[in-house]
Amino acid sequence: MTVKNFTSFASACQEAMVAVLDAISTVGDERRVHLKDAKLAVGKALHDAHSSEEWYLADQLRRGINEVEVRSREAA
Repeated sequence: MTVKNFTSFASACQEAMVAVLDAISTVGDERRVHLKDAKLAVGKALHDAHSSEEWYLADQLRRGINEVEVRSREAA
């Protein structure tokens, strides 16, 4: 994923996506670290959102992160 508009919102979304994709492809403690990083980044994206569309995108990322976290706990 690449972002052409490097606002703080876009950068935070990109960081969250990279971290959650890394979490999906790892296991154990490394997965927890990636999920923590993703949560921090999406929190920043929610904080930096300037429109309802940006907030919606960040909220969907947050929900996806939570889903990965729940599924990883169920698999453990």
